[in-house]
Amino acid sequence: MNTTSELQSWLPYVIKIRFVIISFVFAIEFSIRVVVPDPSRPDSIRTLGLLVILWYVVNLFFLIYNQISREYDLQAYLQILSDIFMVTAIVHVTGDVDSNYISLYLVAIILASMLLPRGRVFLVAAVSFVIMGLLLELAYLPVLFPQTAREYTFLRFLAASSLAGEDMTGMQVRAFLNSLQVKIFVNFFAFFAIAYLASYLAESRRKTGEELRDKSGQIASLQAMNENIIKSMRDGLITTDLDGRILDVNPTGGAILGLRPRELASAPITEIFPDLSPSETPQASDPNFRREVMYAHPKGESRTLAIASSPLVLPSAGTVGYVYSFQDLTAEKKRDSEYRAKDRMATLGRLAAAIAHEIRNPLASIAGSVKLLHSLAQLDEDQAKLIDIVSRESERLNKLVSDFLIYSRDQRFVIEDVDIVPLLEETLLLIEHHPGLAMSTVIERKFPKRPAVARADSDKLRQVFWNICDNALKAMPSGGKLSAEIVDTGDAEIRIRLADTGMGLNDAQREKIFEPFQAGFTNGTGLGLAIVYQIIQAHRGSIQVGSGPGKGTQFLIGIPRSQRS
Repeated sequence: MNTTSELQSWLPYVIKIRFVIISFVFAIEFSIRVVVPDPSRPDSIRTLGLLVILWYVVNLFFLIYNQISREYDLQAYLQILSDIFMVTAIVHVTGDVDSNYISLYLVAIILASMLLPRGRVFLVAAVSFVIMGLLLELAYLPVLFPQTAREYTFLRFLAASSLAGEDMTGMQVRAFLNSLQVKIFVNFFAFFAIAYLASYLAESRRKTGEELRDKSGQIASLQAMNENIIKSMRDGLITTDLDGRILDVNPTGGAILGLRPRELASAPITEIFPDLSPSETPQASDPNFRREVMYAHPKGESRTLAIASSPLVLPSAGTVGYVYSFQDLTAEKKRDSEYRAKDRMATLGRLAAAIAHEIRNPLASIAGSVKLLHSLAQLDEDQAKLIDIVSRESERLNKLVSDFLIYSRDQRFVIEDVDIVPLLEETLLLIEHHPGLAMSTVIERKFPKRPAVARADSDKLRQVFWNICDNALKAMPSGGKLSAEIVDTGDAEIRIRLADTGMGLNDAQREKIFEPFQAGFTNGTGLGLAIVYQIIQAHRGSIQVGSGPGKGTQFLIGIPRSQRS
């Protein structure tokens, strides 16, 4: 059965077909009358013309009615009924049983099969047959003469026979009557055969259309799902042709690369990833490979990307391109590095605690024995100097061991709401009066006007600030600039940036800067920054270092901010 949407699309199409049929019928009849004129029916062409004009007007009404009305079922039935009555009028005008346009009933049935359900098509065929039969039977009723109906049916046939010089016999009359019944009987079968075939084809078309719509809907759903999956992927995805030129990039891929998809269109894959040499692309080697490459982000930073590739294969065409999936491993690499550093620090801490316990007691005995020896024995000047050196070094080793124990033991923290601004200001004030401060050293402050309240241990934070600033002075023996900045953007952390313009660090020093025993200055114990890292981790904060040889060093510290601030 036709749905409303199908009727809406088919009604204008049927109206256009009807315009063509009307014009075709009039053109044929007019041509026949011009080629073979019939003096017995001089006005028939004029009457046919009026009927054709009327049919045009009715069809035009249906066209307008289709644009303003949404009652598509009513429009379909009205059009089919008007077709039957207009065909009946044309058949009557063009000679009834002798008409050449009885087949127009078949056209009406075919149009009905396009608009109506299959059962209604057979009803249209039955109505058409009944009307046609009545038309052919009633066409020979006596109108002017009192002969019976059956006798009157012979009048035209007799006239035709007289002109031909033939005599009518009873057998010929019965043959004429039988031919009329046969014609009606043949049309009966023709009407219902066309109704069966046309409705069958229409139903097949509808079922095929429904299946096609279902398949199209499924394909559209699958396509939308695939697009949503690609857009929702956390990995970047690039599709290339066989020559390695980029065809498509998903949004995540563009975000990772820092480029818009249109900027990547048609670019060679090796232009985006220069570290991916041609010998490593799937066109030239194993189509399934994975490796890490360095990517120069447009923001100026270098990122580590893991790239995997596989061929894009279509069942009908084979390999048509390649698919590259990639992830940004920069943060993961950084976390791994921090985890390894933390693990090394924990191991070294446990080792330091064990060594400190083993060394401290013998060292105390040595220091006490040396002092006792110095008080009892009569020593010359050189021996006294040696005793002093042993005492001084024993004290230094004892301090180092004490620092080891402080580092290795679990420290107690008093976490509360503290304003970081005065804590850092106090540290900078002490640095300004530090004996190691060069005269040309400049201390720059960038503090917010409102309090920067964090959840922290104030004494431990002072130690963090002091250790970093003390190292900054040691890194600038000839002077420079020490910058201190507090940034409170209202997010989860308050950030403190401490930067100097000193000698800086190389890559090896920067990687191990928070490990114990990594002293970078003379007479340093190598525990200052290790303790800083330990304190920051205990606060569940973050610390990052950026540096380069001759470019100074910058520490970026994050402390959880107070929820009440």
